[in-house]
Amino acid sequence: MSQSNWRLMPQPPEKAVRQLTSQLNINQLTATIVAQKGYTTPEAAFGYLQPTITQLHDPMLLHDMDKAFERLTEAAFGGEKIVVYGDYDLDGVTSTAVMVEALEVLGADVTAYIPNRFTDGYGPNVAAYQRLIAEGAQVIVTVDNGVSGHEAVAMAMRAGVDVIITDHHELAPTLPEAYAIVHPRHPDGHYPFADLSGVGVAFKLAQALLTDAQPVTEKSELPTELLDLVALGEIADMVSLTDENRTLVSWGLKQISDSPRPGIAALLKNAGQVADQPINSETVSFKIAPRLNAVGRLGDAKLALDLLVSQDDDTAVNLATQVEAINAQRQEIVEEVFGAAKQIALSDKYHDDQVLVIAGENWHRGILGIVASRLVELMQKPVIVLSQVDGVYKGSGRSYGNFDLYTLMGQYRDLYDTFGGHASALGLAITPAHLTSLQNQIKQLQPLNIAEKEVNVNMMLSAETMTTASYDALTLLEPFGTDNPQPVFGVQEPKIAKAATMGTTNQHIKLTLANHVEAVGFNHPEWASVVAHPQNISFAATLGMNYFRGQKKLQLLLADMTMPQVTDNNTHKKFFADVYKFIYANQDLNFAQNLDKIAKQLQITKTDLNIMVQVFIELGFVHVVDGGFVKVVPNAPQKALTMSTTYLKFLANR
Repeated sequence: MSQSNWRLMPQPPEKAVRQLTSQLNINQLTATIVAQKGYTTPEAAFGYLQPTITQLHDPMLLHDMDKAFERLTEAAFGGEKIVVYGDYDLDGVTSTAVMVEALEVLGADVTAYIPNRFTDGYGPNVAAYQRLIAEGAQVIVTVDNGVSGHEAVAMAMRAGVDVIITDHHELAPTLPEAYAIVHPRHPDGHYPFADLSGVGVAFKLAQALLTDAQPVTEKSELPTELLDLVALGEIADMVSLTDENRTLVSWGLKQISDSPRPGIAALLKNAGQVADQPINSETVSFKIAPRLNAVGRLGDAKLALDLLVSQDDDTAVNLATQVEAINAQRQEIVEEVFGAAKQIALSDKYHDDQVLVIAGENWHRGILGIVASRLVELMQKPVIVLSQVDGVYKGSGRSYGNFDLYTLMGQYRDLYDTFGGHASALGLAITPAHLTSLQNQIKQLQPLNIAEKEVNVNMMLSAETMTTASYDALTLLEPFGTDNPQPVFGVQEPKIAKAATMGTTNQHIKLTLANHVEAVGFNHPEWASVVAHPQNISFAATLGMNYFRGQKKLQLLLADMTMPQVTDNNTHKKFFADVYKFIYANQDLNFAQNLDKIAKQLQITKTDLNIMVQVFIELGFVHVVDGGFVKVVPNAPQKALTMSTTYLKFLANR
């Protein structure tokens, strides 16, 4: 490992940093990061650090907003039956909640419909629309979907039911013939900000409805009671946290912190959130979003909607308990499918594939995207994971680094039943026969330009300068997320007092620095060899805070770790390190049954592999259990390889 994939960002002019420091009363570290983000004048920096309603755009600038406003106002005051048709992920669920609550304020006769991932699929569904119309729907409002629903929308419009589409997804050359299409990137529109999420677009419609389409001049005029929902959906959908999204999310997080809805409060309690712990984008990304998304992944997302709109504490606690149980089930399923998919990914058949297309039987379709993401981290290449359902393989793909997986896989459109997505993520359906053809064509690809993932480092710091005060100063830059990343700092060879692994399979690592600050790396078993020799290590990390048993403690989160390059005369030590890392990463792999395959993958002989495992056993680093599984001994004492008799014999025979 080296720092070749680190990109040290340009340092801003000292004059600009001094000006920001003095005029905005912020410290030098914060001022430097702000200037690096492009806010080099006090006015621009203040607007970034203190987002206000003046940064929100007029909702009437959105395409067809005037038509949507007039039709929904007419329907609400005329007693027509309105159905809000949402989506099963958190952006879709929060979009639904925002639209329903806004229409209820107007006194509308409104109900919500969340499609089921497995029976309805994504977006407008003809059969679902027919049922809704048969039940009396007179206006259908789509949120976080609709621009790909030509057939269902046309059917509804022919039946005399007006369909108003609010969406943010990619626009096809031909759009549905809807009553109105509200979309920030509509080709005939002129909206000044293109990156609203589904809930962001829904909120702009709610803003128009609840302010009577008048520009907002005061905070009291804005429907701020909906901004907590907006923050959840926008963070979960990973939209750009710039421009008005930054305002919407900042205010929404503050609302959750000051007066959380009963459902959100119950979720946070189940997630272990403590009283003095701040509510930020990380809270949503790691505590709230996975739980609510789990509901739609495994079943009916209406439970998530019911929880978010609940006004009763007891009901919210009951619903949150159900959500927690579903999330626990989701975690178990992910581990089971990931284990099976990993065995396939590591097999000889896929060893030389530049893009992995892995298929299984009866894997739960709702979690394939999560499994693909984890395999990408493990294999360091793009991965597509599919499961056969009713004779067709369906699944999700995730890219690696900046590689455009969507464009590559789009070359094989003639093989797919369905295909969609964007550069970094996609979904597809394919028959078994076509899957075989796809996998064969993937194997014949010319070398692809899949670069190692870059780590943007804001600046190099000493470990001693990374303090609680530094963390507190950087919270001014929240909320962090897409296009507003958390600052990353490089630390060159700090003194490490202790190194240990964590987790059920020792997949996490914890370094205790000489100044007692801890640095943790999650789901990086390949770093585990550092435990035996934690010297001359450099790393890149973000600053975080650990809240445990009533104590608040600075904690660094490792983004990358590097070790000195191995010299030629120590090549054998590199082989030992590679084998050690492989063992850490694959403790659920039976070595006895797969010795030939493992040796081939590591490009060493089977004899040498056996010797290396025996050396680790002698040194107390590993032990063999259950007829061939090699398990790492947690926190084994550091020992030199030369303390092993087998290792000395190995050297003598070289």
